Amino acid sequence: MNTRMSLAIRLSATLLACMPVLADTLHTNGPVVTNPTGGTGSITGLPISNCDGFTVPGSTFNFSTTGVAATVATTTALADDFEVPESGWDLDALTIYAFQTSQTTASVTQVHVNLWTETPYSAGSPDEPATLPQPVLAANLVLPAGPGTFVCHRQSVTSTGTVRPVFSYTVSLDGLPNAGRLAPGRYWIQWSCAGAASPSANVFCPLVSPRAAVQGHNARQFNALDGNPASPRVWFEGREGYVAGSSEGRAFALPFELLGTVPPPCPSDLDGDRDVSASDIALALLDFGPCTDCASDVDGSGEVDGGDIAFLLLDFGSCP
Repeated sequence: MNTRMSLAIRLSATLLACMPVLADTLHTNGPVVTNPTGGTGSITGLPISNCDGFTVPGSTFNFSTTGVAATVATTTALADDFEVPESGWDLDALTIYAFQTSQTTASVTQVHVNLWTETPYSAGSPDEPATLPQPVLAANLVLPAGPGTFVCHRQSVTSTGTVRPVFSYTVSLDGLPNAGRLAPGRYWIQWSCAGAASPSANVFCPLVSPRAAVQGHNARQFNALDGNPASPRVWFEGREGYVAGSSEGRAFALPFELLGTVPPPCPSDLDGDRDVSASDIALALLDFGPCTDCASDVDGSGEVDGGDIAFLLLDFGSCP
């Protein structure tokens, strides 16, 4: 293929990459609805979400968790992890699930969001590492929650008629660094909610239900270790059924979705930083000459030459 034709094809591909792309669901952390028509009584036929029961060792009590706190007013938050594949992701939005006791309409008004590149810890956390990780943002994003969408009614293990509506809230992630563009790797998304102040400001998030739908339960809570509202808040692995000195409980996962797009391939980005720059040209020059299956042979001719340098110059700047 001659260089002029190759350049024309590359230019067409670049123009297509610049066209608007609709957001896809990049990650789903697990379900929350356990029966799409299981409601009874005043919620007959509506979707419900039953908790998974848990028996504390040495006891006959069947423990269950309807929700865990993620409330700005009480300085509590949640986090769970996700993996970005080799292609990288361009995040657009986050969907979380929440409810407030005694509220029957969507009452969350704000969602506060942050991102971590390591497991969240803080001073006083169990197994606190020598060097504490820090969130990506010095201050959380404070985002309008939007109207909220009814999802289901959260139930105990066996109930079907409790009026406890869970709503989904989708917020923009464009305020993250690099407008939400993430390189491959493991990340943690953190959130907390503000909502109606009365009769209680507490906002709760349901657990992934049924829990067997996913593996690797490891959600984190920013809360009081001893359950005392007056105690300091620290990051720790959330465990339902935890009883100090008696039961370690069990870890859980939190439902959330990440929306966005997979960035188009950028073959001229030889060093993988999503930017075609002098460093990429330097790498191509190091491979100059005959080359078999090497990244610098951008046009696939079997040789790194002036045609490949021309491609790099055409793509110079940030990848689409």
